[in-house]
Amino acid sequence: MQQGRVLLSIAERGAGRSAVDALTGVDVLSVDTLLPILKLRLRDPDALGKLRRLPQVEYVEPGAFSADPSRRGLDWLDGSGCSTHLYDGPWNNTQVTPGDVLPWNYRRMWIDSAWAYSTGRGITVGLVDTGIDQGVKELNENFSSGWSAGRYFVKEATKPHLGASAFWHDTCGHGTRMASVVGAPRNGWGIMGVAYGADLYAVRVDDDVVLTEVEATRLGIRRAATFARIVTLAFGTPFSYSSISQELSYWYYNSDRVIFAAAGTSPCWEPIKSVTFPGNLSTVITVTAFDGTGSIACNAHRGYEVDFAAYTDQPAQGLDLFGRELAGLSGSSGATAVLAGVTALYLSRNPTATRSQVLSKLIAAASPTGGRSPIWGFGIPNVMCLMGEMCTAWIEGPTLIQTSGLYTWRAYQSGSPGPIAYQWSSGETTQSITRYVSVWPGMQEYLFTLNVTVRDTRNGRTRIDAKPVVVRDPYDCPTCF
Repeated sequence: MQQGRVLLSIAERGAGRSAVDALTGVDVLSVDTLLPILKLRLRDPDALGKLRRLPQVEYVEPGAFSADPSRRGLDWLDGSGCSTHLYDGPWNNTQVTPGDVLPWNYRRMWIDSAWAYSTGRGITVGLVDTGIDQGVKELNENFSSGWSAGRYFVKEATKPHLGASAFWHDTCGHGTRMASVVGAPRNGWGIMGVAYGADLYAVRVDDDVVLTEVEATRLGIRRAATFARIVTLAFGTPFSYSSISQELSYWYYNSDRVIFAAAGTSPCWEPIKSVTFPGNLSTVITVTAFDGTGSIACNAHRGYEVDFAAYTDQPAQGLDLFGRELAGLSGSSGATAVLAGVTALYLSRNPTATRSQVLSKLIAAASPTGGRSPIWGFGIPNVMCLMGEMCTAWIEGPTLIQTSGLYTWRAYQSGSPGPIAYQWSSGETTQSITRYVSVWPGMQEYLFTLNVTVRDTRNGRTRIDAKPVVVRDPYDCPTCF
């Protein structure tokens, strides 16, 4: 495959299948109808070497693997994302009509203000995760109730199961909390989701967020991407898998799906926090986490592959016996859920927007000047900016003047389509101003400040910016060193 396109003809794919069939010790269990992938069973150790020597074979990788049962509780695979602990994060959460808990981070990102414009109605968010707890009423019988009535929640699984009555049931808790943050109902009971009007499509692919079910995860991505406009992948591994990479590549190049992946989460004491797979792929939008201090969370992974961040460490629907205790969701998983919900708000208001338009709007809302950190990408989007409201204003122009001449400064704003009015402290009402600045030999360095008020004439919303400008003689300035 190359850029989501299968390079093999039908005849070439058939020849490859025949070559594999001819090997002893190899059984073909299934043939993927979309990608050139065969699911096999190897009956002896020599079969692996035979496969790798075939010219038609690009790679061989496990469909699934598991930790040594004798190391339960010690192995790094065990329980990394599963938790039933009560919420112990910031407690400055409030309530909103008709009585739901409003998490602190929603207010920090202006999500609650954005609900005046959108609730995510008509957009489906896919969760490729650990399933949904069938005992949490808010994500089952109460999902379409109150202000969230008239929507749907599909639950299914690609992970092999033993015939349980609800094979999509979450035994871990991670998928349940993710769904709660993305779209729990606003009905006067418990935690409300970021996009409480959106539909959800959850696929249980594993029992933890450390990726072990490779084939089930790949097929879960396909199920979610088939039916949902937005897909979340809040799992990770230090390894990489070609089949999953190719699946994501297919959907990236052949559809307009917006796929978010978590950067990774690990204990604060671990020194290495590089972005995990699949968050390190260019075919996903990668998210890391900020905590209540306004800094990147100590447990969140970071790096140049990260595109955005979100505030997290918030309450969510948990796995308690009564469905009302507040479980916590933090790290890059929580941030991914928040940003998926935020994107649902935007797409509900702008349903024809392409993925590239979504990405450009998120960038403008997070970093209007386009600055990108090598640690947390473009940063945290201001959701009111996504809704078409002016969220930021700034002045561009020289900040150091060392020769006499005419200089121009220009005011900009982000978020609003306008019309926009400008008022400079010096009296001008144009978007840009030009001044003649004198520099003379032996002058003392001095400073002046430009101030501008930018006003959205649709609603009167204003933003103010100030830019200090230094004037100095570059050759003979006794105060300049």
